[in-house]
Amino acid sequence: MMIELLFQGLTLGGLYGMIGVGLALSFGILRVVNLAQGELITIGAFLAVGMISLFPALPLALVLAGAFLGCAALGVAMQALAVERAMAFRDPMVAMLVTFGLAVILRNALVESVGANLRGLDIGGLGQARVTFGGLSLGLLPLLTLGIALLSFGGLALLIFRTRFGRQVRALSDRPEIAELMGIRIRRVHAQVAALSAGLAALAGVLLAMRASVSPFSGVAHLLIAFEVVVLGGIGSIRGALGAGLLLGMTQVVSARFDGNAGLLYVHLVFFVILVLRAISGRLS
Repeated sequence: MMIELLFQGLTLGGLYGMIGVGLALSFGILRVVNLAQGELITIGAFLAVGMISLFPALPLALVLAGAFLGCAALGVAMQALAVERAMAFRDPMVAMLVTFGLAVILRNALVESVGANLRGLDIGGLGQARVTFGGLSLGLLPLLTLGIALLSFGGLALLIFRTRFGRQVRALSDRPEIAELMGIRIRRVHAQVAALSAGLAALAGVLLAMRASVSPFSGVAHLLIAFEVVVLGGIGSIRGALGAGLLLGMTQVVSARFDGNAGLLYVHLVFFVILVLRAISGRLS
């Protein structure tokens, strides 16, 4: 039972980490509280559902790639047309309000185009498939979810800490004025970060649609989890987002074992308690 709980907590925690890492990038690098992040997750899920509906035999890798590219293009458009202009103001509230407006527009556009009904991603026999390791039977879908999450975090870490683009991103995050003086094209890097953030949100949406049904109104719940992951993990921290996601996922799985009606109650309580302890110790900031 303990091994099963650990496995379920890791898989759900990896998914929660994926939900939060896109917002961590936006908040940590662009300094924008992107309130449309939940809608981007939902759009990624519906893009995957649409692709499977049109091409039932489409491999999962192509579904993930299509959702990533579709949301990445949408993220670039949002950044170039609206968010970049709002970032010109010193008050971060302006950009946050702009993303709130974008979230409302995206949500209503999604309702208008696909309806308000719940949808799920048809993955065939993958949902019931199991693999056996040393006599322990594990679900293939949770294992695949955890693998995709770990690969995404590993690839993102390599991109940020081992490439020229990553050095530009870190320089822009630390000292944007000096980065611009050194020849870094600020707007282009902003657009690239927005594309990466939206693409990662789409991957999280696909993984969510593989586990459960989603609706155009699911974005608010996803945004709440993303905020908790970002705050607990440290703003802009990739490893922190993964660690916070694992903590919250493990909390939900263990609490559901003892209280099946709790839902996300204990997840939110853990978040609240950690914030209180940080405030008492003087490490809230």
